[in-house]
Amino acid sequence: MIPPESHTLFRELCAGSQRFVLTTHMNPDGDALGSQAGLARFLLAQGKQVRIVNQDPTPALLRFLGDDDYPVETYDPATHDPLLGESDLIILVDNAAPDRMGRMESIMRARAEHTLCIDHHPSRKTPWSRQILDESACATAIMIYELVRDCGWTLDRKAAEAIYVGLATDTGFFRFNSVDARAHSIAAELLRAGANPARVYRAIYERNSVAFTQLLGHALAGVRVFGRGSIASVRLTAELIEELDAAEVDTSEIMTALLAMDGICVALLFRELAGKQVKVSLRSKGELDVHSLANEFGGGGHRNASGIVLDGELDAVARLITERATLLSSSA
Repeated sequence: MIPPESHTLFRELCAGSQRFVLTTHMNPDGDALGSQAGLARFLLAQGKQVRIVNQDPTPALLRFLGDDDYPVETYDPATHDPLLGESDLIILVDNAAPDRMGRMESIMRARAEHTLCIDHHPSRKTPWSRQILDESACATAIMIYELVRDCGWTLDRKAAEAIYVGLATDTGFFRFNSVDARAHSIAAELLRAGANPARVYRAIYERNSVAFTQLLGHALAGVRVFGRGSIASVRLTAELIEELDAAEVDTSEIMTALLAMDGICVALLFRELAGKQVKVSLRSKGELDVHSLANEFGGGGHRNASGIVLDGELDAVARLITERATLLSSSA
């Protein structure tokens, strides 16, 4: 739970600041964007000035979270470095790691004394002067809800639905091990405030593009199984992604299909990036801790869902991580 002193810190910082910038990690997901939208609506209701600036554009399936009152801007140094420099408070949500800020890392480090970090991930050494961290929360959106509710604010429908998006997407629509009574209790309160689960599900999970569907087909056709049937792995080449015009496709749901296979307890997805880099997504079931594996290679995330970006050739990275995952699986 969020400690009382963190609630006090949040109230005091919000009351004492007028110009806010909200930001998050690279490739923002539902929890990051839902948390930003819910927080933006709270701050605007208090008469504050709010800008949202992210390293990367909002994925197409999550653009419905946008609002004319707080459009999500894609970071441009010439435009946004002065804005960040002049803001009273920067609130960094769903991320404590500066190396997950991409091109924004330098300016964010320079403004660390004026940054409040709100996050639920296990935290490495961070430069932020003020942090509200709660690893027991299954989504940062839960923390945003509790912080603004404690300020006495009654959420409107848009804020409730944005926070519900964050909660639902970061828990796989309430099917991950991280889900607890706190999550369901808050979900019920969000529904009472106007969030519509069917509308959220349709908006995110029933609008798959042709590119995603084709990429999913290629991925599943090429699945490899290791560790005596306990590890499923897929590799997505840059050539395939270009051929299918799938550069902006969110590949996280491919992991769901892998973990649905009988006997599979670890799923690995290797996606080739530009500049001889590979993005590695790791998912697991039960007590298998893929976060510990990701942490070995400078990655991060949660016990059952983590990620890494490594330099190297696709096949070499895949062999390395698969070998380590096999050891992890066999020792469990």
